[in-house]
Amino acid sequence: TVPTGLGSVVAGVYETQTQLFSKKVAVKEVRLYTEPLVADNAFTVDLIGSGGSVMANGSQNFTAGTNVTIGDDLVRWNPGIAPTYALGVRITNASVTGTRNWTATKMEIDIEPGGK
Repeated sequence: TVPTGLGSVVAGVYETQTQLFSKKVAVKEVRLYTEPLVADNAFTVDLIGSGGSVMANGSQNFTAGTNVTIGDDLVRWNPGIAPTYALGVRITNASVTGTRNWTATKMEIDIEPGGK
């Protein structure tokens, strides 16, 4: 989400457009592929609802060396959000808790029908 090679960690934010669905969907899993993570890479993944805010139970912090294995290039998360008709994603580089920049390469979200 931010350029690497800088002298200090950059507080960067990437946010997608909100996708609207004709019927509600349930999010089953979120996968974020990255370059191999090193100690103290830290970031937050937020799921954004129709109002543009983070959904209840729709936020997860990741820190390499704490809740992510150093060297991994994939983080997974099974959010406990309610079914929704609108979904967006925000990824924030945690410049306060992380001390190194990192690079995301791809995101996948598994959804299934979740109501009317």
